[in-house]
Amino acid sequence: MTRNVCDKFRSSLYLILCLILIISLASCYPEFKNPIPPPPKQKADHQILGTWVRTTKSTSKEQLSIFQRSSGWIDVVYIQHIDSNESEDGINVAVLEGYTTFVNKQKFLCLRFRKKDHYYIDMEGFGGFLFYIFNYETTSEKDELIIKPFSLQKVKELIKEDKLNGEMVKRGKYLDEVLVTSSSDELIEAISKEGVGAFIGQDEEDILVFKKQGK
Repeated sequence: MTRNVCDKFRSSLYLILCLILIISLASCYPEFKNPIPPPPKQKADHQILGTWVRTTKSTSKEQLSIFQRSSGWIDVVYIQHIDSNESEDGINVAVLEGYTTFVNKQKFLCLRFRKKDHYYIDMEGFGGFLFYIFNYETTSEKDELIIKPFSLQKVKELIKEDKLNGEMVKRGKYLDEVLVTSSSDELIEAISKEGVGAFIGQDEEDILVFKKQGK
């Protein structure tokens, strides 16, 4: 292959992989046009930096590595099916960027796919680089990072009850997802008024518990 042909092939393959990652995450969690804003003095939460691991019920493993930037933002590398003999397809990898923030005493991760990794994609067809929001806490005595994603069903209910503004959006031929269009101020107001529990699923599988690697 010539260099141009190889570059086009790699670009097409990368586009397909990126779209799969975006659609997979969008099918699990609601998307937010306007996330919770960062705090006035933005900096990464040092308690969550480093590498974390968890084992699922199917005995597959997941690894979460979190790196800080000088700007206060973070890079998050998520790897699924590490050292799993059950997986024939190898590992799944997603790289996101974002920041830590808070509402009252509750801590949140606001994450999106990194723009520099997806410059081949026309994101206008996907609504732009939208955010995913996760409530989290750390327990120093157990070296645990507990992540509670915002629930697709819970957010649908809040929109239906006019407590959030949002819409169902078409993502491709078969996929409809939830896009929250409330402003950042409206989102903060809803979290403060309804409580974070109104956004989070209560089932055990809705809560992701990671252990500090090596602990």
